[in-house]
Amino acid sequence: MSQAIDKDVREKTSDNDMDKRDGETNIAVGLFLFVLGIPVLLGTFWALDRPHAAFVNAVCGGVLLLLGAGVVFHGWRGFRKATKKK
Repeated sequence: MSQAIDKDVREKTSDNDMDKRDGETNIAVGLFLFVLGIPVLLGTFWALDRPHAAFVNAVCGGVLLLLGAGVVFHGWRGFRKATKKK
């Protein structure tokens, strides 16, 4: 029987391991969004001669920074909760 369909071969993972992994993934995604927001905000300075473009860049960069920071915080909180000794 193939290992792909053999249910006895799967390694056992606990809910704590899954929460820890989810927290790590959220931290990585949040950092990506945060870092992506930095060049968007920097692009605002090159668009200052066109006020509408500068405003759009500033809003989008700020939203990316806030979303990134929020997802990092959420992931960090979940990771700490999963790794806390009981």
